[in-house]
Amino acid sequence: MTRAQTAYLDDDALDLSAADATPARVIEIGDITAGIAVPERGGVRFFSSERRFDGLDGTLFRTVEQAARAAREKGRQPRLRAVV
Repeated sequence: MTRAQTAYLDDDALDLSAADATPARVIEIGDITAGIAVPERGGVRFFSSERRFDGLDGTLFRTVEQAARAAREKGRQPRLRAVV
């Protein structure tokens, strides 16, 4: 289950007006922090915090929920392991 926690950023760093100010959201998949969804014009941009979610890094989603759904799906994919 995804738990989204609020992480506050400086509004000036996001280049949003006070009326549009929305905090960045941490996206967690179980006990793993997948990344953060940072608001920008047109939606939220996902920044991965773990290698398995790097394929989503920089993707613009319309909503935090869409970003969280994509991270959940990515987290379900089997991880490739090196054969030695």
